[in-house]
Amino acid sequence: MAHEAAQGSHLLSLLTLTPAPAWNLCVYLLAMAASVQLLLGWHTRQASALFLLGVLSLQNYAYPLSYSGDIIIRLTALYLMATRCGRVWSLDARRARKGLRGARPAGAAVWAVLGGLLAACTLGPTPGRPWLLGALWLVWAARAWSWQASRAPGSVQARWLEAAGNAVHNAAVAVMMGQIVLIYYTAGTAKLAGTAWRDGTAVYYALHELGMPFPTLTDMICSSQALVAVLTWGTLVLQTGLPLALLYPRAKNWALAATFCEHCGIAVLMGLPYFSLAVLCADAIWLPATSPRRRSNPPLATKDGAHSQPHLYTYPPHDQTPRVGARSAPTCSVRPTDC
Repeated sequence: MAHEAAQGSHLLSLLTLTPAPAWNLCVYLLAMAASVQLLLGWHTRQASALFLLGVLSLQNYAYPLSYSGDIIIRLTALYLMATRCGRVWSLDARRARKGLRGARPAGAAVWAVLGGLLAACTLGPTPGRPWLLGALWLVWAARAWSWQASRAPGSVQARWLEAAGNAVHNAAVAVMMGQIVLIYYTAGTAKLAGTAWRDGTAVYYALHELGMPFPTLTDMICSSQALVAVLTWGTLVLQTGLPLALLYPRAKNWALAATFCEHCGIAVLMGLPYFSLAVLCADAIWLPATSPRRRSNPPLATKDGAHSQPHLYTYPPHDQTPRVGARSAPTCSVRPTDC
């Protein structure tokens, strides 16, 4: 039944090539291996394409059973393929620090496997949407082009590829951030239209209608009308105010912590762990890549009024050009950079 439904919907899935159980097991193992490879950041660009192909293969094969959490995973996997998510905290970053660049035998093998799977999807009974298949082929061809350009790092071709990659990465990150803002804002405004959310009783009905994995804990929460009202109105404030809180760094951190607690409660009390994990993974795009610089004492001001230490959520400037008017500024008749 799933095979017929996937063929009738014309959605991209490796599982539609053959209904053999052995092939289904291979696709499941491939999806698991791509997930681990992307998590470790090993040949991340090819891993992101393999991960997207595995997500589409599993979700499209059960398309009538999909829900909002599957949509978030599918869109995030698509945007993740356009980002440079392997630049930090990955095995690729470790290889780059050691100076190991260019095509390696393992990377070439992963690239060849991806090309074979894409060829099977293209020639299969359900090739899917042309633009999606074209995007996967574009990543496959661009990776080979990048390997060829990496042989001459200072060439014009390598610089153009680096600039194009940065532009695509920034655009994808901006779209992923906008997706989270849109999800929370539309969810919050939709709740405002409901009477149960405005009078503070919606959490009580939600916990009882969707099932109770832990009935004792649910009864303890619902026994207090004040707690139910606080949870209901707090959810409204959090979801409608999150887009504004993201504009200020300190408010953003507290808002993200509140969303983490909210989705942990949804996973435990409402029995929706996969939906909560999907949203939390998408929320991670707003987390900082590095820890903020904290200090116990405030910065000391110099005689010219400038602070001797950077702001709490900023990094020190890359250039060390002295300030104009400072006593330690050198006297020079050439450009400041030459001084």
